[in-house]
Amino acid sequence: MWDAIVVGGGLAGWIAGIRAVQRGKKVLLVTEGVGTLFYFSGIFDYGEVERLRHLPKHPYTLFDSQAIVQGQHFVQEICPDYVLTDTPQFAFAVLGTVRQGDLMPSSMALPDRQERGEFVLLAPEGLKDFFPEIVVANMAREFPGWQVTVKRIQVKALAEWTRLGKSVSSIDYANIWRTEEGQSTLAHEIAEIKRQYSEAGRPQEKVFIVLPSLVREYFDASRTISYRTEFSLPVLEMSSFVPSPHGRYLAEYLKHRFTDLGGELMIGARAVSLNAELVTASKVKSCQGLIVHSMGKSLCLKGKKFILATGGLLGGGIKVGMARKSIREGVFDLPLFVPEEWSEPQFLAPQPFAQIGVETDQFLRPLDPANGQVVWDNVHVVGRMLAHWDPWTQRCGGGVAVTSGYAAAELI
Repeated sequence: MWDAIVVGGGLAGWIAGIRAVQRGKKVLLVTEGVGTLFYFSGIFDYGEVERLRHLPKHPYTLFDSQAIVQGQHFVQEICPDYVLTDTPQFAFAVLGTVRQGDLMPSSMALPDRQERGEFVLLAPEGLKDFFPEIVVANMAREFPGWQVTVKRIQVKALAEWTRLGKSVSSIDYANIWRTEEGQSTLAHEIAEIKRQYSEAGRPQEKVFIVLPSLVREYFDASRTISYRTEFSLPVLEMSSFVPSPHGRYLAEYLKHRFTDLGGELMIGARAVSLNAELVTASKVKSCQGLIVHSMGKSLCLKGKKFILATGGLLGGGIKVGMARKSIREGVFDLPLFVPEEWSEPQFLAPQPFAQIGVETDQFLRPLDPANGQVVWDNVHVVGRMLAHWDPWTQRCGGGVAVTSGYAAAELI
């Protein structure tokens, strides 16, 4: 029997699993795939924490400030290149606009726009959905007074693809940049830019190379890369396209971190139902086992506690049919909070369906919205499955996932 079974391989599930194993617990993580991590931009957003903590029933209201800080420090512990500062940090998004972030790699953090300098955008040939002219125009608008230029580059390994007009994804380029050939290509191109500046007698102290689809080695799960190229000019990463190479490498990194610590992993398994018993004294159900389908077989996995991290609507943890009453949580059959109106007709307005999820007590145990009673005594709900928040308009997706996942692990 496991001390905990984590259901779901998204950010909240991996954080919960890694922290629980760190604490000496026997943990199994069950997942069909990588969840929604392929949408991860490379930046953890926490939003306006203190303001959100005062919104009725927002997940942040379940935690004190110290719990949120503990989660942030945990991210920095497992991803040391991530930086948290007292002042807002900013990074380039994929179209050259600037976006705010809270925890981000030092290689993404932009310089002070009040200073003066130059950006050189390295534009890989054939990169899908990448428009250098638009990116350069947006960068110049975001950094008035800075000079912005573009340099197109070709990679020999992908030359035939671009000759045939085949678009290259951001993940393809991220893979190339992590090879010796890709590192050599980048080093050569950057050295050539430095040489041109030097020959023209132009200062180089504030010249930054900007590159899409680059993922530094802080997400190196394979640990087979024995080199770390130091480029002759500073390189700024942009946040990722979808599917995101940052999300892909983060998923691999977290998986290896979890298993290296002794966590057990079941990939390609779908949790479908459970075994339960009613605890007579408290009238609260206790989950005894989880039924999963894997490789054509049904298995019953026994655990003391269970962490539900299946990702809500986007991650497939909440199932929606044609009729309103057909919406349901797909594993533990938990009662859901569902707003009266699902959508708002105004374009870009906050959408009520984002609030759909499971209400919990301060121990992240699911509650029945009808009576406020705990449904499962040994189940903890984390991440996007939690009700009453909107990761898009409130810009707090990473913060809720990390904080709730870490807090659940502390309860195991």
